[in-house]
Amino acid sequence: MDASIHLPDIIANLHNGLYPKLGSGSGRRVYDLQDGSVLKVAKNIRGYAQNQVEAIISEMDDSEQFAKVLLISKDNLYLVMEKAETITDFSQVRNYFKVRTNQELFQLNNLNYIPYKYNLLTSDLCRPANWGFLHGRPVIIDYGFTGRIRRKYYSFL
Repeated sequence: MDASIHLPDIIANLHNGLYPKLGSGSGRRVYDLQDGSVLKVAKNIRGYAQNQVEAIISEMDDSEQFAKVLLISKDNLYLVMEKAETITDFSQVRNYFKVRTNQELFQLNNLNYIPYKYNLLTSDLCRPANWGFLHGRPVIIDYGFTGRIRRKYYSFL
């Protein structure tokens, strides 16, 4: 985690409307901190859990497959992550890895462990919104929706 990030300033700037909103999901809103990173703000208990999971996975994984979490607040409300360029079509990921299908993609040695080790859903990992380009290569940017999170917070839907 990056000790140079000053969360109180980020929160103040957020409340003053200084950060453009990049998107919103069922549990979190994402803002561009305009310094090469994004802020994910939990909207509810789902978002808190997803922030926590992303911080854990980022800490555990030493590959270059995930955008790294730079800071998470003690209460899991705020998470700062590396910012990646938007991917509009999942074929960009397949083309980068030189495969034709999503199944082939997750059979590659550097990706096949991800769904199993971190209990991530392959169907979720095949969404372009969950990927971005960082330093010219695709990385997973939204990895807080594990099987456990789905069962605990989304199974009633």
